[in-house]
Amino acid sequence: MESVKGMALLSCWVSPYGLRCKIGLAEKAVEYEYREENLMDKSALLLQANPVHKKVPVLIHDGRAICESLLILYYIDEVCATGSPLLPADPYARAQARFWADFADKKIFDAGINMVKSKGEAAAEAREVLVEGLKTLEGELGEKAYFGGEGFGFVDIVVAPIIAWRNAFEKYGGFTLEAEAPKLVAWGKRCVAERETVAQALPDGQKVVGFVGSFRKFLVVCLLLSCSMDQIYECGTRLWKLKGEAHQEAKKEFIEILKVVEAELGDRKYFGGDAFGYVDIALVPFFAWFYTYETCGGFSVEAEAPKLVAWGKRCMERESVSQTLYDPLKVYEFVCSLKKKYGIE
Repeated sequence: MESVKGMALLSCWVSPYGLRCKIGLAEKAVEYEYREENLMDKSALLLQANPVHKKVPVLIHDGRAICESLLILYYIDEVCATGSPLLPADPYARAQARFWADFADKKIFDAGINMVKSKGEAAAEAREVLVEGLKTLEGELGEKAYFGGEGFGFVDIVVAPIIAWRNAFEKYGGFTLEAEAPKLVAWGKRCVAERETVAQALPDGQKVVGFVGSFRKFLVVCLLLSCSMDQIYECGTRLWKLKGEAHQEAKKEFIEILKVVEAELGDRKYFGGDAFGYVDIALVPFFAWFYTYETCGGFSVEAEAPKLVAWGKRCMERESVSQTLYDPLKVYEFVCSLKKKYGIE
């Protein structure tokens, strides 16, 4: 793993789990290096530091990695003598704080994120869990200034990212937090006004809404291209297996699929924009099969979908792609051997 001196936090600006770590580190007055992660193109350091889940946040302290946001907060509270304690000293109060932190993870953030990335019945079910969780959390807050009483503490740190995510939850959940849990709204305003650690850590709520909107579009694209990948494979196989009318139908269908995929690419450099990412990785192996599809199908991919061919050539400029894909001629030779084996020729 890459050598990291002192303490470093690997996270993404919008991650509610990473945001709580930033607040906790600020409350503990800890000096650390922040490293922003692109979740569509995760760094080698992140993959090495969290090989199991490959997710943010990850805290690296003197070369050792701590994963999961709550565990990170527990860790810094124990090893960092600076700042105020995050967890209460009383064992019962500490146990209660951990209970509500776990509740917030499962009933607020997990449910909320499931809601914004889902549709239909799944989104409705997640919304129900989220709203009920918000009301339960408000009941725990009661008339107190903060969850622990008069002082800002552990549960406040854990829940605080909902302040930034509120607009997104409301927009895609079809409810208002003010109507469902007004005391939580007042608590959020209090956190931002009274705690500089919160105000400086949280991103603008509308920026989060924009991110969620883009993410939802990305999920739709992934679903579309997942179907397209299956279609390319199935239809491409029919191109070299079949003859006559069935072959012509497969050819027509294959060209239509290519045009759909090309339309999704548009004028972008890669499917995700300027950065090579998930969708490109999923689709680029088919580029090595284009010659086979053309030869067996009697058409030109470049004539039917020129932007897709240009994209494939651009991908081949990446060493990770060029060293992985087989020579298109070898792919064609392989298919020819299959045709001979099965007596298709």
